[in-house]
Amino acid sequence: MSIDFKKEVLNHKEDLLKDLFELLSVRSILGTDITEETPFGSGPREALDLILSFGERDGYKTKLVENKAGHIEVGQGEELFGILGHVDVVPVVEADWTSHPFKPEIRDGKIFARGSLDDKGPTMAAYYAVKLLDKLGVKWNKRVRVIIGSDEETGFRCVEAYFKHEEQPASGFTPDAMFPLVYAEKARATFDHKLKFVVEDGNYNYKLVKFNGGQVLNMVIASAKAELVGEVSDIKEKFENFLVLEKLDGEVTVEDTIKLTLKGKAAHGSTPQYGVNGATKLAEFLSTLGLDNNGKNFVDYIVEKLANDPFGEKLGIDYSDNEMGEATYNYGIIDYDLLKKVGIVSTDCRHPMKFDLVARLNGVKVDNIDIEVTSTKEAHYVPKDDELVTTLMDVYRKHTGDTKNDAFVLGGGTYARCLKKGVAFGLLFPDKEDTMHQANEYLEVEDLLLATAIYAEGIYKLCCE
Repeated sequence: MSIDFKKEVLNHKEDLLKDLFELLSVRSILGTDITEETPFGSGPREALDLILSFGERDGYKTKLVENKAGHIEVGQGEELFGILGHVDVVPVVEADWTSHPFKPEIRDGKIFARGSLDDKGPTMAAYYAVKLLDKLGVKWNKRVRVIIGSDEETGFRCVEAYFKHEEQPASGFTPDAMFPLVYAEKARATFDHKLKFVVEDGNYNYKLVKFNGGQVLNMVIASAKAELVGEVSDIKEKFENFLVLEKLDGEVTVEDTIKLTLKGKAAHGSTPQYGVNGATKLAEFLSTLGLDNNGKNFVDYIVEKLANDPFGEKLGIDYSDNEMGEATYNYGIIDYDLLKKVGIVSTDCRHPMKFDLVARLNGVKVDNIDIEVTSTKEAHYVPKDDELVTTLMDVYRKHTGDTKNDAFVLGGGTYARCLKKGVAFGLLFPDKEDTMHQANEYLEVEDLLLATAIYAEGIYKLCCE
């Protein structure tokens, strides 16, 4: 069968955009309204139900699993091919957005909305790729499942539940990264730096009461807040001078306590070097104030051992190799509460598979700080000469003419690692701005359409006769 994939995508363009806009309008952030019916909150469940309803409308088999994940199945054959996407999104700071993050709009050919690039847009592109093939009457030699999760951003609990009940695909991809193709993913570990509180001596200018920043581990902290008691007369001038020097935004309010807010720049937790951590920057200012013992120990540790160091050099936990690159460290959640005696910096590390991070961490000794590993995940790897990789790479090169960029290793963790043989395939094109996890996230309409054509031909070559 001869197919003009780009032409066929244009035939579905209006329907694709309509469905995508409806999905983008759902505020599918991890919620607090947790029930058996809404295990990750009502927003993620609503988005999951909606995309499954598209499959039902179009005449395909659908299934909801534990209210956490589901699939849309097309095709026939013994072998199962999986396409894994997700409909949950990371939190937003609405004040940082030019337009409402859950009221999608197109400006200058770009779809602005939370989830447009990560991962509702790519997931819908993959679904429409499967749909257009089926509507053309292709002869399937595999069953194809578009598997949709609703907790990718905060733990993969959705797909863990899904694969307890459902068949594991023999191979597949996730449209939740970058083109050309990700054939391997770094290992991931999370760990906490915990402050050991000491007795106060009363000799201080300011007492740190609270210090908080970050909502999820896999985002660079965009905004942080601190609450102090102490001399108020010149705190505003000191803070404003610091902000000017660092070229940052923030504010001071004085009521019963002094409250400081500082804004950094969000970025994906796998590439913290591209963001500005608002909490570690605020710690740099706090360290100049003459704090109480516990506040000083906490912020000084952040400044001396963590701040401005996404590669772990200050703690002596840096590592790199030729294939998988450098270990990275994102200090994604900072929580200090004097009354509760809590002082924690939660860290997300992505590292090469040959690096024994836990052994290195066991060798770190710092006064007043304990380091506790909270989770580990092994690296994921598919050989570059595997048919899955070579077929998808050939299709990508055909549609883009890009012969310069090659398959690569990713620091981010995607659903590809949930498959026996899985890769991450798009949707962000080389040299395009990466706005995942950032304010004013967007996806170019032309990129959405091109990716849909690439997915369609890739699926056709792998799953059709």
